[in-house]
Amino acid sequence: MAVKIKGGERIRAYLKELEGKVQNAKAVKAGFLEGATYPDGTPVAYIASIQEFGGKVNVPEKETTVYRSVNPDGSFKRDGKFVKRGSSNFATTHTVPAHEIVIPPRPFFRGAIAKNKDEWGKVLGISLKRSGYSAATALATVGQKMVEDIQGSIIDFSDPPNSPSTVRKKGYNNPLLHTRVMLRAVDAEVDE
Repeated sequence: MAVKIKGGERIRAYLKELEGKVQNAKAVKAGFLEGATYPDGTPVAYIASIQEFGGKVNVPEKETTVYRSVNPDGSFKRDGKFVKRGSSNFATTHTVPAHEIVIPPRPFFRGAIAKNKDEWGKVLGISLKRSGYSAATALATVGQKMVEDIQGSIIDFSDPPNSPSTVRKKGYNNPLLHTRVMLRAVDAEVDE
């Protein structure tokens, strides 16, 4: 039995066109891209890696001055709590010995990947179809989804919590939010 197919050239031309569209981009990167820095110039990726994997900071011995307010009768105002220099009328200088600060791992990035990686493939497939198989458009869509998922992981991260002293300083207990620089620095980029 012989089968004859018509329109083969149109199918080949269409497939060649799709191939060109799909090959116009190769990959998407999401995370803390080169150039993202804190106001002091520290790379955001460096701080994010310390948060992700943990670390230790050796603090050298130093002198510090503690400011308080004292009543005329010699008792401390505000139950002896420290105050800012300008609202103080009593100061003492103390030596803080050298010590080590341990930053526990807070795997927000790995958590975002583990929780969302299956969804990213689905978003890619849907976006390819909707964009007429434009790889650049589809990868940009997936990149934006990845950014949102990483940011959500930063916002939702809670364990291990901040130390009590950090909670007092920040006024809340979200371990990865303080200046929000890291949160805002999450970005995506399509490689073409």
